[in-house]
Amino acid sequence: MKQSLVILSLLICVSCNTHVHKTAVVQYPEKQAIDGIWNGGFDINGRAGYDFHAIHVQGRTTAVSYKAKAICIGSVEGEKGLYLSNYILYSLDGAPFDSARLTGYLENGRIESHFRTLSGGDIGALNLDYNPIYEQASSLDLLTGDWQFEDRDGLIITMSMTEGKWSGQDSDQCVYQGSMAIINPNYNAYDVNLKISECASVNGEYEGLAYLDEGDILRVDALNEMYGFHFDFEKY
Repeated sequence: MKQSLVILSLLICVSCNTHVHKTAVVQYPEKQAIDGIWNGGFDINGRAGYDFHAIHVQGRTTAVSYKAKAICIGSVEGEKGLYLSNYILYSLDGAPFDSARLTGYLENGRIESHFRTLSGGDIGALNLDYNPIYEQASSLDLLTGDWQFEDRDGLIITMSMTEGKWSGQDSDQCVYQGSMAIINPNYNAYDVNLKISECASVNGEYEGLAYLDEGDILRVDALNEMYGFHFDFEKY
């Protein structure tokens, strides 16, 4: 009887040691037709020549216009060749001032649309082209290192990033902390979370989107209900 118990125990141990542990497969969201980095321009009330740079990921969007000194956040849809987007508009590095609704067409990597701002009543056309840089892989290793940004008023922000965690301060001694996360490793877009402290009225938590552009430039949109910021961080 004792011998049988010993043999049974050995068989159980062998079974335990040869058990294969299955690794969970991470399911990332599939790319939608509207997803990507989109660059182009718009006119407003007949005045042309304004740039527009948008990130679309899984129904979310942020965008910036340097010439118009504006940044926005909202939602976007693009199915069966139709394009629809709703944005809250902010002054660049400032507060929200209006909202806009855009409708148009999506075809062969191009968006052609018209918009109307809901409070100001401004109208215009917005045309965008798909930027294939979106198809570069994303990785937290690519973001690791030291980054610096100088805004149009000469304020300098210096950040360090490791394993998706970032921290730093600016030349006014405001403190920045946050994280970036991969949305899908096959595509060049990141989730952004940022907390600003010791900075008076702009203290708070922000969220948005980012992508890594050519020349190691990390383009970041970060907004909350009070302010919207855009950063073009350069690695140094």
